[in-house]
Amino acid sequence: MVLIVHGFPSSTAALRFEWAWQHPHVSRRLKHVPKKKSQQRVFEFCLLVLSEMLKVGPWCRLPLTIRWLDYEFFDKYSSYVSAPMHMPICHGRVISKKIKKTNDIVETLDKLSIICFICNALLEEKEAVSCIKPSCSLVAHLICLAQLFCKDNMILPIEGTCPVCNTNVLWGDLIRKKIGCYENLQDVSSSDEDCTYY
Repeated sequence: MVLIVHGFPSSTAALRFEWAWQHPHVSRRLKHVPKKKSQQRVFEFCLLVLSEMLKVGPWCRLPLTIRWLDYEFFDKYSSYVSAPMHMPICHGRVISKKIKKTNDIVETLDKLSIICFICNALLEEKEAVSCIKPSCSLVAHLICLAQLFCKDNMILPIEGTCPVCNTNVLWGDLIRKKIGCYENLQDVSSSDEDCTYY
């Protein structure tokens, strides 16, 4: 294995992506991809298909990460893959570890009555999201923040500015923090790998 794509919202979305990547000419969304040329390598064709997949819906809006597992392949073939601005292209090993949920401002909701910063209604823990910056005091309904971040009739936001600390944040990072894997993401990205946003 040379490359993985991760960050899908569900295993079903990941399996649909995998199926379309393996069957580009059967997929409704990839009819525009030219067939493999006889002199073209299969690996290069697969990278071309991946690059096209990352540019069309529904995948172009997901908070995906393209991770090269081998630096030699990254060095040689990274120019074959282009991704939207919000999708990092990384190289380095995958570190799997279990993490326990850290103390967060959202965890205090069961002890206190906290209101949404945006709509001023009471919050329940399962509905709440907080900023990725530890020093920021933002706590809001997930749906309220999504509506604030959505532009031009978007259904799923890509990024937005925190209304408290004015930090530009990726929607995928907020969701990763909410489900408890943002700290894991921080640990991996500070290791020996390199991530680039294009």
